[in-house]
Amino acid sequence: MSEALKRAVVAHYDEKLELHGPTARGMDWKDAASQRLRFEVLCGIADLDGRSVHDLGAGAGHLLDFLIERGIRADYSGSDLSKAMVEAARIRHPGVPFQELDVVAGAPDCPTASYDAVVCSGLFHVKLDHTDAEWWGFVAAVVRRMFAMCRVGIAFNLMSDRVDFRSPSLYYANPGEVVDFCCRELSRYVVLRHDYPLYEHTIYVYREPPVSLPAD
Repeated sequence: MSEALKRAVVAHYDEKLELHGPTARGMDWKDAASQRLRFEVLCGIADLDGRSVHDLGAGAGHLLDFLIERGIRADYSGSDLSKAMVEAARIRHPGVPFQELDVVAGAPDCPTASYDAVVCSGLFHVKLDHTDAEWWGFVAAVVRRMFAMCRVGIAFNLMSDRVDFRSPSLYYANPGEVVDFCCRELSRYVVLRHDYPLYEHTIYVYREPPVSLPAD
């Protein structure tokens, strides 16, 4: 994967953080309401109370705020490519484990099968000036690593290509193609969420069936 692409991603979010501080806008979201809606959908992957949750691309740790507000007592940790984001998260949540980590690089300290759930919100939305093919390569590499890190499942979101307007800096994914990728490369236990009022979709991928099926 291109190191230049990863540097561009970090630079983009560092600029937003510098402009708007550790707020929803500083994470490049329109507002806090849409940010919370995404968190609600992502956390629908499972009952996270008492489970370990790793927030990849954690930004300033707003997902932890959401979990606390909802009374979800998860064993939370977060990571980000951006040193500035990690520092902001540590200031907002002293004592919570946030680390600067490039999961795709496969660093020695990159955890494998260490968390019940690994979630990622918004990292895949903004492709900047990269081509769709370049950006999908980044998405696929990160999702593969997320799945390697989980024991139960992963949840991530993408802009949907089922739209009537497109911004050239955003990445619009075909939901069916994302599901196909996950089924072919990760697990056949995949759930597509395209049922909430944002121009995007969320994918859950599980290691085992998420529900008990009745016997024949």
